[in-house]
Amino acid sequence: MKIVYCASQLYRAGGTEKVLAEKVNYLVKNTNFEIHIITEDQRGNPFCFDIDKRIFVHDMNVSNMNSFVIPGVTFIYNIFQLRRKFSELLTSIKPDAVVVVERGYLDFVIPFILKKCIKIREFHFSKEAVAIHTKLLERKIDRIRHKIRYKILFKLFNKYNYLVLLTHRDEITGNYKTNTKVICNMLESKPEDISKLTEFNVISVGSMYDSRKNFVEQIQLWRRISKSHPNWKLNIYGDGKEKINLQKLIIEYNLTDKIILHGNSNEMPLNYMNASVFIFTSQAEGFPMVLIEALSYGLPCISYDIPTGPSDIIKDKINGYLIKNHDIVTLESKLIALLDNFELRQQIGENAKKSSSQYLPVNIMNEWIGFFNQITKKN
Repeated sequence: MKIVYCASQLYRAGGTEKVLAEKVNYLVKNTNFEIHIITEDQRGNPFCFDIDKRIFVHDMNVSNMNSFVIPGVTFIYNIFQLRRKFSELLTSIKPDAVVVVERGYLDFVIPFILKKCIKIREFHFSKEAVAIHTKLLERKIDRIRHKIRYKILFKLFNKYNYLVLLTHRDEITGNYKTNTKVICNMLESKPEDISKLTEFNVISVGSMYDSRKNFVEQIQLWRRISKSHPNWKLNIYGDGKEKINLQKLIIEYNLTDKIILHGNSNEMPLNYMNASVFIFTSQAEGFPMVLIEALSYGLPCISYDIPTGPSDIIKDKINGYLIKNHDIVTLESKLIALLDNFELRQQIGENAKKSSSQYLPVNIMNEWIGFFNQITKKN
């Protein structure tokens, strides 16, 4: 079987790029599939993640397709140029399926060429999360642009043969007009060790490029927690322009020795191992990988029940707690229960570790392999 994956680029490290690298590497190592990757514009850069040498790599070199840049006009010109180039390349490859993993030119190209070829679109967010994210944008013009961009995108989704979603909630509420399949993202590997849950550390992880991760409420929560549990610390990992404002709030609340903003870290396994509880207050997600990573290290997880992901991952009172969004009072009570009760942390942490096994590569990739086999047989 021949599978072609299409991406905008693979030189900037991000979640989509990481997941793609893990998928294609698994497929060439564990199946007889022939795997190709086509990028729109790699600009001569190396891949941000290691790609198996058995994978065929192609680049469309969009930035050098023309010598003029006229807003709108250049975009349309490039679309038609790419339709021709993709048609020629895919005709020579003769794939059984083509998978688009992110937005860019690709949604204006792939659905409109080679009508008999099966086309699959992966969506790494969710409709509900898009709506919330749009409202959180500061400038009105950005909100308008974001809304229009996704309105067009969702219409283009319907032109694919299949749309692969991350959560059942998005499949139910999204009202998509094409065939849908739910396959969530996977853990990179199974951790060798889990947290002993004895350190007086709570951990949270997320981007600080906007307010979506809602770290402000965590800081407000810790203002109260620190009074009743002075030995415990909140460790937040992530970076972005909001970090300055968060640090100012920490200083204002006199919590500099209680809340530490660590920035990005290359030692996340160790950071999870040194924590005893994971908290998550994001306002919108596709499928939060940090939650399943925390589970895999045996951490009890407390999360707001937001669109989408947490309700698929956390079973309330079993491997963590699901809290109504912005219910900081309940969030505080559940957190205190875990801080005060080591046996409870152990019980929920053990369930967390067990529940994370379903996200191991062997399980998730078997779903992908089964899906590819099913749809190509139909064709």
